[in-house]
Amino acid sequence: MLVESGIEAVQITALSRRLNVTRGSFYWHFESRESLLDALLTEWRARNTGVMVEALAGSASLDDGILALFSVWVDHRRFDPRLDQAIRDWARRFEKLRASVKAEDAARVQAIAAFFGKHGFDPTEAFIRARVIYFKQISYYALHLEEDEALPERMSYLEAYFRSFTGRDISPEIAAKYRARVLDGGDA
Repeated sequence: MLVESGIEAVQITALSRRLNVTRGSFYWHFESRESLLDALLTEWRARNTGVMVEALAGSASLDDGILALFSVWVDHRRFDPRLDQAIRDWARRFEKLRASVKAEDAARVQAIAAFFGKHGFDPTEAFIRARVIYFKQISYYALHLEEDEALPERMSYLEAYFRSFTGRDISPEIAAKYRARVLDGGDA
C-alpha cells in the first residue's frame, strides 16, 4: 500500500480489510501503526541497502563488484526501486524520516566508496565515483525510466558506463558474458 498509494494509505483498518484479517489479528503482529512503519523501514534498509553491501562485499575484482552492483539494480527481485521511491516520497513529508533516508544514502555511498578504495582508488576519487554511480542510479528510478523497455539499450552502453564510473576499461569477454546473462533473463 505504501508503494501503490503513499504513506497515508498505510492504515491498520485499510490493511486489515485488504488482507481479509481482523484488526485484532493485525495487532498480534504489530502493536501499533508506528511499529508497522518501523518494520517497513527495516525491510527497506535490509532489502535495498543490504543487497548492495552484500554484492560489493562478495566481489573479488573491480569488474565483479561493479557488475554485481549493476545486477542488483536491474534485478527488482533484489533491489526494489518502487519501495525506495515510496520511502523517499514519505520522507519528503516527514522531517524525522528525512534524516534516516540521508543516513541510508550515506551508508550506500560509503559502501561503494570503500569498494573503490579496496581496488586502488584514493579516498577522494573513490568517494566521488561512488556518489556519481549511486546518485545516477537513484535518479534513474526517480525519473521512472522503465527498465524492461530500456534494458537492451542500456546494456549496449555497458562498456561506456563502466569506463565512466571506474576510469578503466572492462574486459570484452566479461562484458559479453554479463550482457548475455542479463538479457537472457538469467541471474545477473
